[in-house]
Amino acid sequence: MRRLPELIPQQSTVKVTSAFTGYNHNEILNDGEMFDMQNLSGDKYPLGSTRRKRGISSFDVSGQDPVPLTGIHGRDQLVFIRGEDVYYNFAPVTGLAVSTNEVMLPKQIVSFGAYVLIFPDKVYFNTADLDDLGSMERLWPAASSSITGADVQLSMCRGDGTDYDMTNITQAPSAPADPANNALWIDTSGSNDVLMQYSEATGEWVEVASTFVKIACTGIGAGLKEYDTLTISGLEAVSGSTEKVKAQVQALNGSMIVYFRGENYIVVAGLLSESQAELEGNEIRADLKIPDMDYIVESNNRLWGCTYGLVDGEVVNEIRCSALGDFRNWNRFMGLSTDSWVASVGTDGAFTGAIAQRGYPVFSKEGCFHRVSGSLPSNFSIQTTMCRGVQRDCWRSMQVVAENIYYKSRSGVMVYDGNMPVEVSEQLGEELYSNARAGVLEDKYYISMEDSIGNWRLFVYDTAHGTWWKEDSVQALGFGAAEDDLFFIDEDNNTLVSVRGSVGTAESDFDWAAEFELFGTGYGGMYDDPKRVRNSKYLSMFKIRASLAPGAWMKLWIKYDNRLYEYIGQRQGQDLRTFVLPVIPKRADHIRFKLTGHGEAKIYDISRVLEVGGDG
Repeated sequence: MRRLPELIPQQSTVKVTSAFTGYNHNEILNDGEMFDMQNLSGDKYPLGSTRRKRGISSFDVSGQDPVPLTGIHGRDQLVFIRGEDVYYNFAPVTGLAVSTNEVMLPKQIVSFGAYVLIFPDKVYFNTADLDDLGSMERLWPAASSSITGADVQLSMCRGDGTDYDMTNITQAPSAPADPANNALWIDTSGSNDVLMQYSEATGEWVEVASTFVKIACTGIGAGLKEYDTLTISGLEAVSGSTEKVKAQVQALNGSMIVYFRGENYIVVAGLLSESQAELEGNEIRADLKIPDMDYIVESNNRLWGCTYGLVDGEVVNEIRCSALGDFRNWNRFMGLSTDSWVASVGTDGAFTGAIAQRGYPVFSKEGCFHRVSGSLPSNFSIQTTMCRGVQRDCWRSMQVVAENIYYKSRSGVMVYDGNMPVEVSEQLGEELYSNARAGVLEDKYYISMEDSIGNWRLFVYDTAHGTWWKEDSVQALGFGAAEDDLFFIDEDNNTLVSVRGSVGTAESDFDWAAEFELFGTGYGGMYDDPKRVRNSKYLSMFKIRASLAPGAWMKLWIKYDNRLYEYIGQRQGQDLRTFVLPVIPKRADHIRFKLTGHGEAKIYDISRVLEVGGDG
């Protein structure tokens, strides 16, 4: 009997991808990942879909140069800055203006209770009362006027501002004889005069612990409140005064707390041996100043800031906070739990960002994090974690998502839970990005970054599923979340953009693309049966199940063995029903396919039929 060769039936397997897991710009991809994409989103995970249509608000005035948008901040209502104007809930805040000078850009906008604070301009407005606005600082006198010593009167007073009758106060190195109850005596026996008061009950002279001086001048107390801290300068007694009086007057310069005030006077701590000291003709200033800081953040009803560099000729490397509940006072040191606070740090390099996490302020340098713990100045302390911190010029990338800080470091996007940061951007490939700015919508982290050749990319990291999605080439100046939407300033087009499209004109249908993994490189193999010849798998057919909105279209392209992409076919959207696009590819060592489209689309699954072919 003649024996015919045995035919081994081909074996086929079907591999179905039904969960699309985003962008992965590396050589080896997992099932469902895409090597490249444009305008796709994980909003309908596990489906692959186009992103939402955005809302575009343009503020250009026809026939005029556009006024630039320079700052954005999210809270109950959106805050943004256009030129010199500040907008709240899409309406200008009347009477408030900011600088457009380039050295004053970009703006840092911070919420502090009902207040919105804008740096480096140091201006504020109250969202509950839009008539309450202005400068955080009180500069006195104004630049247009000048106050000299001849305009100022000094006198010794009580804490409520009432003057002492200096004619009834004895000044001598020894105590007066036969004093009356509550009699006052200035003890001049030491290098510093001391005010004493007689107690008939004890028969002793007791030092008056707190002594005050009234500084009187027209308008000096305007705009102040009790316990504001002023920086006073220019006070100097005339040359004919005693050395003690000169020293007493000189001691009134510097940082002084206002214990009481009227429109035309302030009361500060001090002692004055004369009923009224005559002053030199120097220019006098009494300013309430906000220190210049690199980055500012609110935490636990205080403003916190950091500074690195030269300040008034001295090297500064410090973290500080304002008084409790008071964003204007940064130098109030009264030994109280409500005081301001300042501390130096020893790490080298400039600060690169600041944010509040779980009730604690966190400050970054490129090589570390400084975290301030404690509840009051007496127990504030700084914990330093040496790690990959925020990259320079990426301070706007610091955002809190689900209680963790996400940010851009030099090596990639990181997540910091308070212990050690972990990189989450391996899928972005080897490209090094910079100038990152980010925002948060629900559990998604939106980040706009510039690549090494100056191209901008907008990525979205879905923190719930650990997937990355690439949208488009938006250069976002900054982001702000308000009313269940995320807004950003498109710096290229000078527009305010709503991610969900809740505000503005809905954008037109846009192009999208998805380039999938390389098929074939992992399909070679050897059967376990030694009687069988060497075989390899190949892709004999694949099907794409998708749906297109009416008027949308989708094209399929295939690349065989690193050649150019070949156009295969197109589907047009008629309604929202799903369709199956079957494709029989050519035999090749490996293939990659790409989908391009226009308009709303959803990809449900991709099935691939793998068959065995061989050389025998």
